[in-house]
Amino acid sequence: MPSMRAIWFIEADGDAGIRCRSQAPIGVDSIGAPSKALSPTLLWFVTALLLAVTAPGAAVAGHAERDLPGKLLIGYWHNWAGWPVTLRLTEIPASYDVVVVAFATPTVPAGATMRFAPDPGIYPTGGEFVADVQALQAQGKKVLISIGGGADPITVDDPTDAASFVTSMSGILDQYGFDGVDVDLEGGSLALDPGDDDFRSPTSPRIVYFIEALSTLMALYPGHLLSAAPETAQVQGGYQAYSGIWGAYLPVIHALRERWSFIHVQHYNTGSMFGRDGNIYEPATADFHAAMAEMLLAGFTVDVWDRAIPFPPLRQDQVAIGLPAGPQAGGGYTPPDLVHQALDYLIRGIPFGGRYELANPDGYPAFRGLMTWSINWDSYYGYEFSRSHRTYLDGLTISVPEEDDPDASSELAELRAFPNPARRDIAVRYRLRGDAEVECELLDLRGRSVRGRICQSRSAGEHVI
Repeated sequence: MPSMRAIWFIEADGDAGIRCRSQAPIGVDSIGAPSKALSPTLLWFVTALLLAVTAPGAAVAGHAERDLPGKLLIGYWHNWAGWPVTLRLTEIPASYDVVVVAFATPTVPAGATMRFAPDPGIYPTGGEFVADVQALQAQGKKVLISIGGGADPITVDDPTDAASFVTSMSGILDQYGFDGVDVDLEGGSLALDPGDDDFRSPTSPRIVYFIEALSTLMALYPGHLLSAAPETAQVQGGYQAYSGIWGAYLPVIHALRERWSFIHVQHYNTGSMFGRDGNIYEPATADFHAAMAEMLLAGFTVDVWDRAIPFPPLRQDQVAIGLPAGPQAGGGYTPPDLVHQALDYLIRGIPFGGRYELANPDGYPAFRGLMTWSINWDSYYGYEFSRSHRTYLDGLTISVPEEDDPDASSELAELRAFPNPARRDIAVRYRLRGDAEVECELLDLRGRSVRGRICQSRSAGEHVI
């Protein structure tokens, strides 16, 4: 079995800068046990990562998410011609990583049997639509089909409904070649019945059978992405009340918490909301975006004044923020500079002077990115949303040079560290092109080992140390 090794350093020094470099390949025997605890008084700068790659004998079939970058720009695409702008899929800017097609809808109002057809005003034939989906996929993009939307509630109330949902959605996924499913159930599509008071064991048939249907569907497509765009009332609203639509997404999120690729709550068309700290925050502010996002990143208390049940945090890489692309796209438009203040705080732990205090002051380096309603509205506003936010997200990535030893570093596709610099913990996130055995070591600027460890074998895709 062929193998190759390359060394990348994590350096610690108050005067160090951010840079990456490779060294000559070394043996595995040089990896030592931890020599001392990390000093909280130093500023830690990540400059590289020790990577030992053992190439597999054959390629391994990958999950759709493996090909995605660590920081995502996700946008909904209107499957209707006219207002505000008509776009074909191939006209979508390259800055978007995930395109969510809106929407697959019930065949009858509030039904469970789903249908989808490309708008003939955009795509006269289904074959043209499929060709454009494939064109985006050839560029490394992922194309998802979203279900529901605000105007088309979906109700899965019994086993017959669940079976119809699974069968019809399977047909849509197969016919058009989508990379996954996005759940955009609004209004009464999900609602808690009286007496259903614990998201860990729901009793409302509409929620129980939707969980069953979605779980069954995704089990049929284990490599597909799964995302969701709930409203704030349906998620964070569960802090103040757990009834009706308030917190109604929580049992669905919890039941499939290991299966979600990313969840981007709509931080728009909402009123003021409680944060996990018990304070109220106004929409379209950096405080609001930080507070709402951290409820999923750090967890929060559900039904805080009654049953007070803890909702566990999601993985950092599962959490994104949903924003309108412009003032007319949705209530609560936030200018890019305020969004970036919130993201600097969330990701890097850099305060902006707001009221909200992070539960984790160092931030969440693996936070996934931004979603927008919508790409069409972004086009209408001259693509300000995607230009500004793509530039910001790309600025969070440390490039990986290959000129020193192209062969040895070929499996390392991307390397990032947050916060950088850091005074305490630091997270190193990297992406592998193929399955690999990854070894890492922390060295100071003089080459002395500060902490060594041997990581487990890692599959192709994103990982964090």
